[in-house]
Amino acid sequence: MGQAKNRGTQAERIAQAQAKIEESRPEKLVCNGCGGDVTTINPVSTRGLRGIDAIWVGQCECGQTTFAASGEPKAVDAFFFALSENSELTLGRQNKDGAEHETA
Repeated sequence: MGQAKNRGTQAERIAQAQAKIEESRPEKLVCNGCGGDVTTINPVSTRGLRGIDAIWVGQCECGQTTFAASGEPKAVDAFFFALSENSELTLGRQNKDGAEHETA
């Protein structure tokens, strides 16, 4: 116990965590529905999702919601599996800048 104090004040630790999440923000998402660029991307809380570093969500102009997640591969797979349980889900992969994209 007491290790958190070694990493700074609570405000400093919050700022560090937010900066780490912001570093993982993709420049854009590629819509899995129409293939268009989704540039308005918002973070989603990962509290309680062990192995997930960051989740991002964007709404395409075509109406499709596109998610991106990073973290341990098994945890990311489990996240997308859970999303697909109650809806039809199209999966894809892309690099951080969205230049390389493939729909599964």
